[in-house]
Order: sequence, then structure tokens, then C-alpha cells
Amino acid sequence: MKKLHSVSLIGDLCVGCTNCIKGCPTQAIRVRGGKATIYDIRCIDCAQCIRICPYHAKIAVTDTLEERLTAASGKVKVAIVNPALFTQFENNVSRIDVLKAVRQLGFDYVFDESIGYAGYVSAARQMISEKQEALKDSPDDEVSEVFPMISTTCPVVVRLIQMKYRALISHLVTLDSPMELTAQHAIDYLCLKLQIPRTLIYICYISPCPAKVTAVINPLWKKKSLISTCVGIHDVYPQLRSLLDKVTNHDTLTHEEERAIRISEPIGLRCAAIGGETASMGIENYLMVDGIENIIDILEEIDRDNIKKIAYVEATCCFGGCIGGPLTIMNRFTASAKLRDHAHDFFLEKELFPNQIVHEDDIIPQVWELPLPENHAMRLSENIGEAMTKYEQIDEILATLPQLDCGACGAPSCAAMAEDIVQGRASINNCIIRAKRKKLKEE
Repeated sequence: MKKLHSVSLIGDLCVGCTNCIKGCPTQAIRVRGGKATIYDIRCIDCAQCIRICPYHAKIAVTDTLEERLTAASGKVKVAIVNPALFTQFENNVSRIDVLKAVRQLGFDYVFDESIGYAGYVSAARQMISEKQEALKDSPDDEVSEVFPMISTTCPVVVRLIQMKYRALISHLVTLDSPMELTAQHAIDYLCLKLQIPRTLIYICYISPCPAKVTAVINPLWKKKSLISTCVGIHDVYPQLRSLLDKVTNHDTLTHEEERAIRISEPIGLRCAAIGGETASMGIENYLMVDGIENIIDILEEIDRDNIKKIAYVEATCCFGGCIGGPLTIMNRFTASAKLRDHAHDFFLEKELFPNQIVHEDDIIPQVWELPLPENHAMRLSENIGEAMTKYEQIDEILATLPQLDCGACGAPSCAAMAEDIVQGRASINNCIIRAKRKKLKEE
């Protein structure tokens, strides 16, 4: 069976406390028999359950680097580094220092994902401009079908829209993700440079969050990801910390390092923090939002057509952007300051390492290979008549429940409990409050 998600549950650590069911934005978790259960079809890998579980029973499953690199023997091993990684170390550790250390983990080449971000924001800027020009004389209802356009750099946002706000799919920027754009650039560059087939290139992505891991194992708009494996920033941090202590000659590269390391301009680097995309795109009529609950509020407003004259919405599930990802180490506020310092350091990098810089014009933007399918996980039935009948049954059952949304039944709300009963996933007897009230009446 194909694995669908990175977010997983360690049953032995779960005590059935119901904290996770309250925090899940898509009601993908239930507690049954004293243990939590994740409904894969509703999970969007937002990692809220990972953040709030006091018993660490929710985890992000990533690959083990040593095993994967061993399995890739005979291939050209490439690391793609999310720029959040650069913010995890002391101020005197440069972006080049980090990439040197990553290479020493066992990689032949290292590419900064800022390369893909630069290509993404450049192409998105052009896409917005073209659509604005095409719709400048169109009626408001046609414009509201397209604008505001919504960023697709955060996989959680895309999966949320795919499931709960399907009418907004037409608002999504139909560009491949920065991660995949960087991978495509790396493949094109190495196939030409080394004169090898792409099948001999093995790409590992160093990720700040489980959602990007899931985007590799279960991609949304393409048949297969170009990434071969994923590891979390927290997985490689201890090794990198040790390697960085041994890094010398900070202002120089060996011949091997010169051929192996590629970075981007600040236009892509800034995108690891909320606001980086819109700043790099240089547009004025934008909106940026972070945090899954805040994103839901904004999507509700867009769905109701209450947000006018906004061209672009930059939305990230994690507070602060990728620098606030659950697989990172550093406090996001400190990380934001460090990212700003790295962007300022680019002018020195440009002087010292001109041959390592990939410019935004060198990135070929890729549009979606496949249309984004709707996720009908929240439908009661594919049959409209049957669904309407179930809605009526839910209302009838809900009227008999206490409306306290206490979570004691293992569902996040009384409405969710009523749905579970109708769908055959729970019994009315699971409601403890109702059972107590009934017992008191009998007495």
C-alpha cells in the first residue's frame, strides 16, 4: 500500500488525551479505544498534532540519510537544502559554510533551494501580470474567479484548498514548487556537465517540515517527484553542528567544492520567511498570512468574495514561514534575523564565489504536469441524494447531543461525532455526557 503522509502516530506513546483532535484543522484525528487514529484521507500534514502532543506520540517520518546514501551507491548524490537550514547556526556561520558541511555528509553536489524559489517568484510575478492584463476590462465576477492568486509554495495550503475550499483551486498559482524547480535545474545542469543520464542522479531534500516530505512521496500535480529521498533538518543538525566546528578557510573553496556548490541570489533566499515571496516579487497589492487557523480565516473570506483588489496571497502553514517548520531547531524569530543577515551577506558572496551563483534567468519555470484533483474526503457520499439524507440524520443526532464539544467521545466536536455515527465510525453511546444525563434522569 502506498504511503500517503509523513505525519504518523506512535501508538505506544499515545495516552488518548484528545489534545490532538482539538488542534487538527481538518478533523482528521479521532481517539478510539484510548488511542488516537489519523484518517489519512483527511490529513494535510500541517503538523499541528506534532506541535501540540505533550507525549510526542505524533512524529514526522523521514528517511535515514546513511541508509539512503548507501542504497544510492554508484549514483551522483545531490543534496537540495531548504534555506531555513542556513538560519539554524551561529551568526558567524555563512551559507557557504553550511553547504560545505552538507557536502561532507556524503554528497557529490549541493544545491540551495533558493535557486528554485527565485525561479518561482519570477515566473509567478509574470503570471500575475499577464492575468491582470488579460482581465483588465472583464466584469468583477470573472476577475474574482482568478484573483487573488494564492501561492503554492506551501503544500499544506494547497492540500487544504483541495479538500475544504475546492472553489478556490482556480486561484492557485500553477507553477511547480521551488523544491522541484531546484531538482529540475540540478538534473539539467549535471546531465549536461557530466554527460550522464538522469537515472544516475540521486537527489536528497533536506526539509523543514513533514508537508514537503509528503509532497515528495505523494505529489499533487505531477506523476512522480524528481526527489529521491527526504531527511529532516533536525535529523542532520547534530552531524552538521560537528562538521561546522571543523570548517576552515571560510572565504575560499577547494576545487572540488567550487564544482559542487550552487547558491542563488537574495530573491530566493528571502522566501524561507513569511513576506519573502511578496518582497521578492515587488508587488504592492498583496496579503500575507501564516498559521493554519489564520489561513483558514483568509480562505473563508476569499471564498465569500470579501477580499477585493488583492493580487497575491502569500500563505504559509508554519508561523514565520519555513524557518518556523516543525523539523527545524532554531527559534523562528532568531532564524528570521539570521536569514536577513544571510541576504545582506550575498554581496560578499558574490565577490568571493561568483561561479557558484545561479541567477533567476537560469531557471526554467515548470507548470503543473497534471490538474489538481479535488479531495472529497469531507463529502458524506458521492451520491447527492444519499448525502442529503445523511445531512438530515446528522442534524437529528446533533440535536440529541450536549453541544459541549468536550472531546470526551474522541471526536473534536459534537457535529463531528454526529457525522461519525452516521458514517458508522462511532456509536451514540460514545457520548459520555449524554450517557450520564440519561442515567441521572433514570435515577
